[in-house]
Amino acid sequence: MHVETVLGPIEPEQLGRVLMHEHVDAIALEGLYGSDGADSQVAVMALEVLEKGGIGTIVDLTGRSRVESNHAMAGLVALGQSIGPHMVAGFAYYKDPWLERAGADDLSTLTDLYVERASDMGNGVKAGIYGEIGTSLDEITPREELHLRAVARAQTKTGLAISTHCTLGTMGVEQARILLSEGADPAKLVIGHLDLSPDIHYLEAVLATGVNLAFDTFGKEWFDYRVPGSESDGPGEFVKWTYYRADDDRIAALAELCTRGYDDRIVLSSDMSGSEAWFNPGTHGKHGYSYLPSVVVPRLEEAGVPRTSVNRMLVENPRRILAIR
Repeated sequence: MHVETVLGPIEPEQLGRVLMHEHVDAIALEGLYGSDGADSQVAVMALEVLEKGGIGTIVDLTGRSRVESNHAMAGLVALGQSIGPHMVAGFAYYKDPWLERAGADDLSTLTDLYVERASDMGNGVKAGIYGEIGTSLDEITPREELHLRAVARAQTKTGLAISTHCTLGTMGVEQARILLSEGADPAKLVIGHLDLSPDIHYLEAVLATGVNLAFDTFGKEWFDYRVPGSESDGPGEFVKWTYYRADDDRIAALAELCTRGYDDRIVLSSDMSGSEAWFNPGTHGKHGYSYLPSVVVPRLEEAGVPRTSVNRMLVENPRRILAIR
């Protein structure tokens, strides 16, 4: 058993505490710190707080921006060499309309593509997980379903875990059913962003399929969401929503799930990315990547979540999910 990092394989026991859904690529850093991506020290500065916060591994799921990019992978390797925590890189094409970048629209070709790219994402780096692979708000488009089926079939060949993107927390059950119908291993499926829709009945319906779920947007209390279709309205005004989800809601739902015994199938993260830090000056903007270990974990314990449950969600579950035979 091993875990694939950007610097090569390690033993699962070396992971430590894991943030399972983050973005450390140049695009995210540019939006967060005003950097042009040329100064690697900006990235190091952003990530050095991880080790101080007791984080041993960060999973980067910006696979869509690094497709066939040796330059980007070389930068990620250099970053991995400069910080203490391990880095696991994901591979996927995200959701519509980004899926067009795959350049293939048949299941067999896409499956082969996911298998091939996982073995070399560029500069010799191997993917340690598939993700984030996503679906749209309240729907799964035909192309999104095709990619879900392809990545599920690829998983049966590579053994890699799959981490998904549920837009505003929607379509979690539907994602799970599609992936499972193609033979994906439920123990290695992470249905993502479900803390954006923290209704206990909905979350239990997702868990009933046997998969893992992610509370992975801690600190994203405010963010802009462009309404689908408004982009085609032409120059001038377009439609946006300002979305709000209090961390209080996330913590309350997570504490209840732990009480009901689901802590062995939940992972945690903050999904730090781009301009959203500007919208959340008191969370991501103030604490950066340390927000979850330094703020959220103490708040979970105050809400009655046992330390054993916190350890399962940050250490044991990621170790199981990321391990490759």
